[in-house]
Amino acid sequence: MKNKFHEARIVGLLLTFIGGALDAYTYIHYDVFASAQTGNIILAIIQAFDGQWGSVGKKAISTCFFLVGIILAKFLIDYFYQKKIHYWRLFVLYYEAVFFFIISLPMINKKQTLVTILIAFTAAIQWVVFDKIDGRAYTNLFTTGNLKGMATNLYEYSKTKETKDKEAFLHFFRVVLAFISGAVISIYSYQMLGGKAILLVSGLFFLLALYESVLMIHFYRSNQLF
Repeated sequence: MKNKFHEARIVGLLLTFIGGALDAYTYIHYDVFASAQTGNIILAIIQAFDGQWGSVGKKAISTCFFLVGIILAKFLIDYFYQKKIHYWRLFVLYYEAVFFFIISLPMINKKQTLVTILIAFTAAIQWVVFDKIDGRAYTNLFTTGNLKGMATNLYEYSKTKETKDKEAFLHFFRVVLAFISGAVISIYSYQMLGGKAILLVSGLFFLLALYESVLMIHFYRSNQLF
């Protein structure tokens, strides 16, 4: 279908904001990066040298579930494409809204290992199924690749002065800014709310899911599809 609402700029920037918020929250609250597996692997190696095998094991499990999430996401993309089922990503957003609300519950929130591996699994699915903004690739969980895109396109624009290079630079600049903003707001929220700061993430997913639902209903009605 031509209307790929999941690639809308507002969707991509909000997901990247959430990505920054998640990284900040999980590191402050659990001393682990639930989505940034590069940081997890480095921390695991350091802790292995210090003999902290319990912590190493938790990070290894988190990374394994991250990989499983990627594989499942690729399967879902292929499955729904073959079945010609559209807007299935909307259910991913509702799932994440409910999931992170459950994470905020005290009896769940204190179970560090369970929470971090489930966040890693969920974040991996989000990363794979939402990978473009208006057709341009981006990353909503971490920002190294986005920084590279911003810098390289700034350089290209300085040489060519072409609009396409300027637009590509602005694309990555907005994404990087959204990620940083998410981390900052998450830290501020954590200082006020503690573990319940994860409700910010749940609320944003819910609003995003509602926004996508409204667009989908409007599209179907406009085209008299139901």
